[in-house]
Amino acid sequence: MDSRLPLLTVDTVIFPGLVLPIPVTDVQGRAVIRDLVENGGEMMCGALAVRDGYELGERVFRSLYGTGCSATISEIRLDADDDGPVEITLTGSHRFKVAELDGGGDYLVADVEWIDEELGDDPLGAATIAVARFRRYAEAVSAISRPGLHLGDLPDDPSTLSYLMSAAMTLLTPDRQKLLEATDTTNRLTQLVGFLDAELSAITALPSLPATELSWSSMSPN
Repeated sequence: MDSRLPLLTVDTVIFPGLVLPIPVTDVQGRAVIRDLVENGGEMMCGALAVRDGYELGERVFRSLYGTGCSATISEIRLDADDDGPVEITLTGSHRFKVAELDGGGDYLVADVEWIDEELGDDPLGAATIAVARFRRYAEAVSAISRPGLHLGDLPDDPSTLSYLMSAAMTLLTPDRQKLLEATDTTNRLTQLVGFLDAELSAITALPSLPATELSWSSMSPN
């Protein structure tokens, strides 16, 4: 894989395997889409979540997380040369850490180090516990929200499972980022159990979560 990627800055965390429509409203993001289309090659970019940002006059300043996910652009809605927002569909692929940023062009380009997915000590045991909690969570969400969170067949692979559950949960960006950065699959599943327990307690106390819709690719995260 190429270790140099054009970057899209996004307002959520992209996980391997996740299929997600993303609005691209900034000038740099539209320039990324324009160049990928004009080059006619693989529509691959890096997606980094925004940590925080602010405006000063006509300029926008953003602080980004250092770990992101490569993604393939499968759909583009609206002309990329148009001045208005562009909506694209991203499919997450592989995690990476930013080694160096190049901001000399029309948009950020990153030299990245790819992160292998390690299984950890007990991925199957952690997955069994996490699935039981996740089913309880899905039932609780569906009981208070429409259309709710409806599960089909969950994947057998613990790594794919961990990313699917990470994407499906209603979490703040810092918590989603922690799951993306987990050292291994077992660690991510263990973190998920903690988040699921907290969410189940919150639902019991205040049942007001929004509806959740999730699209997932059948591709392996790595």
